[in-house]
Amino acid sequence: MASRRTGSGLGEAAAIGMAAGLCGLGLLSLLYQDFAEVWQPAPKSWPAYSTWASVSGLIVLAAGLMMAIRRTRFWGATLAAAFIGLWVLVLHLPHALAKPTVWVSWQAVCESLAMATGAFIASREAKGSAGRISVTVMGVCFVVFGVSHFFYSKFTTDMVPAWLPMRLDLTYLTGAIHVLTGLALIVGVQRRWAATAEALMMGSFVLLVHIPRVAAAPHDRMELTELFIAITLSSAAWILAGSRAVAKR
Repeated sequence: MASRRTGSGLGEAAAIGMAAGLCGLGLLSLLYQDFAEVWQPAPKSWPAYSTWASVSGLIVLAAGLMMAIRRTRFWGATLAAAFIGLWVLVLHLPHALAKPTVWVSWQAVCESLAMATGAFIASREAKGSAGRISVTVMGVCFVVFGVSHFFYSKFTTDMVPAWLPMRLDLTYLTGAIHVLTGLALIVGVQRRWAATAEALMMGSFVLLVHIPRVAAAPHDRMELTELFIAITLSSAAWILAGSRAVAKR
């Protein structure tokens, strides 16, 4: 059972991390009666917009709360995987296909897809074909994240803390690491090491970039949203790193 696998050590910490990120996103939707910025850019023209935004927040919050408890983790992770996957199919993917040359649209697809896949892995023993598909999907997402660093290097560099040297070089370095870890997962080379390196790097983004930005602007809704997305994404990477799906074969 997945609950046993994620019940201790790395899997436990990663699952709780994802639970915290989801709870944060859900609470923001409830607080603002709005869909999560960036992650759920729903059209304002939707009927009963605020009501559905609140329902969405409740679902995400419920998924996070259930993931935080070992006994209900399977159901919370399954709900998160299904609900976030729904956003990929209903909103992000159609938008990306409508404007396939706009790279940021594919970035949005892959952010939600990586979160959904991480939750899927947390919900069950991802092995066999399900495991291989999950690893490949995560690998593709990491490659897209890396390419985004090169396409949007100025934006990414502006996110790098000012006290760090060679900020543009760091943008390119982290982009290259995204791409390399993603390719390693796709082709099956040192998958455990690749997933761990990706998780460490994404976790460093939370500590070095997002937490300080929220500390500087604690009431900024966008910064809070980006923090909870980053926590959820980095936790998804840690879930992958601790799973049997990346075990050496």
